[in-house]
Amino acid sequence: MLSILRAARPATSRLAPTLPLCGCSVLARPSLAAASPLRVASALSPRLSRSYASKKSKKGAAAVQEDEADEVEVEGKGKKGKGKGKGKEAEVVVSAGGGEGVFDLEKLEESMVDAVGKLRVNLKTVVGRVGRVTPALLDNIRVESEGSKRPLAEFAAVSVKDGKDLLVSVYEEGFMKAVSQALYDSPLGLAPQAASATSFRVPVPKPDWDKRQLLVKQAQDMCENARVAVRAVRGKGQKDIKSDVDAKVVNKEEGRGDTKKLDASTKKRTDEVDAIFEQAKRVLMDE
Repeated sequence: MLSILRAARPATSRLAPTLPLCGCSVLARPSLAAASPLRVASALSPRLSRSYASKKSKKGAAAVQEDEADEVEVEGKGKKGKGKGKGKEAEVVVSAGGGEGVFDLEKLEESMVDAVGKLRVNLKTVVGRVGRVTPALLDNIRVESEGSKRPLAEFAAVSVKDGKDLLVSVYEEGFMKAVSQALYDSPLGLAPQAASATSFRVPVPKPDWDKRQLLVKQAQDMCENARVAVRAVRGKGQKDIKSDVDAKVVNKEEGRGDTKKLDASTKKRTDEVDAIFEQAKRVLMDE
């Protein structure tokens, strides 16, 4: 009879196996045996539930922080982009207004004019030998004094004598030797003659036909050197224009406009050189 009663006792009186959860042992309840594992874990282990909730809370907070950081980053990019937009707008304004670049047409034209002016001065020493005698024939004479060469005008005055000779009047008698040597050494083929203690008479010989042709060749070389100088200025201007376009100081259309202006100035000066040569040639060849 006792054995029958023991057999009829419910299984709940037995000790259920322990479940190792969260580092502790928990007795399984028969009433929860059919429940879901998650409900069992939540009911049997409040510590596990709190830990899970804590981890979820931390993950949520981290996600919120990441979202805020993303928003800050996006906002910063937006401000940066806005700043870039302003910069581009300012850049367009500068380009439209011309800006400050290295290209300066006025200065380049001055350099071209200087090259043509030097040509005119140098040609006087050539053309003056066949045309009307003028003091300008001796403008390029340099007198050596104290280890350096200085213009003849610092030592003497030049005038025309009898329409065919030059009269060189020295300021001081001590300059006579140096001035005489300078006249002899010049490429003009001059032979100064002492007229007084402080003056020279300088005959200007008329060149023959062969000499005239040689003078024309000299004039042609001088004019070509002037053309090279003008084209060199043009080359510098082209580099300046390219530099301004690359630096966004001017746009490509404005750069093309500056190039056309530069080419027009170059053509004007080279045409002037051509006209100077033709005039010099007529005088030299007595045409």
